[in-house]
Amino acid sequence: MTFIPDAFKERYLPLVDDEDAFLASLEVLLPKSFRVNTLKSNADEVKARFAGYGITINQMPWYQEAFVSENPDIGATLEHFTGAIYMQELVSMLPPLLIREQLKDARFVLDACAAPGSKTTQLAALMDNKGVIVANDASYSRTRALKFNLEKTGTINSIITNQDLRNFPHMQFDAILVDAPCSAEGTIRKNDKLFSEWSEKSIFSQSRLQKQLITKAFELLTPGGTMIYSTCTFAPEENEAVVDWLLQSYPDAVIEPIPEMEGLKLSHPVEEWKGATFNAWVRNTRRIWPHHNNTGGFYLAKVRK
Repeated sequence: MTFIPDAFKERYLPLVDDEDAFLASLEVLLPKSFRVNTLKSNADEVKARFAGYGITINQMPWYQEAFVSENPDIGATLEHFTGAIYMQELVSMLPPLLIREQLKDARFVLDACAAPGSKTTQLAALMDNKGVIVANDASYSRTRALKFNLEKTGTINSIITNQDLRNFPHMQFDAILVDAPCSAEGTIRKNDKLFSEWSEKSIFSQSRLQKQLITKAFELLTPGGTMIYSTCTFAPEENEAVVDWLLQSYPDAVIEPIPEMEGLKLSHPVEEWKGATFNAWVRNTRRIWPHHNNTGGFYLAKVRK
């Protein structure tokens, strides 16, 4: 049984609609999930191949390239080896989908915290390998995995940069993803050791960094461009408070509504936290709780300049 710190419960149980379901979900491992890489295959072809293997997969109604399975052999298939599919958490697939329309005409796209490449390779597939993606990561060691995954998936419209985003050269991008480094509380279901290392101190440290990253990314955005800010944590300090900080710094920023997705429950954000009331625009952001969709936890904000 997973040990869940009392301080964690005190923080987050008041925010959820079903305390027992939320806590129970944290005890269960995530199902295997993957995305069909349309640069190398398509959903119908993968479904036929997996049926031939006798592996049951379930297609997501909100994204025809997304599948889940209880079978651990997915990672041992030829499709995974050749890059026809990409093992990726379902919630991780959402940021690129939120700018799908913008990507059709985008010339320059920045994946600001790109490694190991889940979202970069998904962006490339959505762009049909057209335009230019700058796949940036502050960690040099992590760019090795990024390079491997770009090559494996047949991504050819991307270049890798190794920069601290806060010092990134001034350029203009039509679309930006900031999947920010965070306390990763939403990934507990695949790594319960996080609880043994969990502390509020980490949350506050990450929040300071995230505020710097989101404001820098907004400065790099072309007027009229769109940025997605996302995290895999429950902490309001790393989610709503960061978007609120952006709005304080740049009052002209517009937080656009997150569209509904068939078969995926999106939850409203936290509007008040520890005596602070967030900017009304924050209401357009969305949370994903693990017990609602059998996923990890996630936060999404769509920002237009």
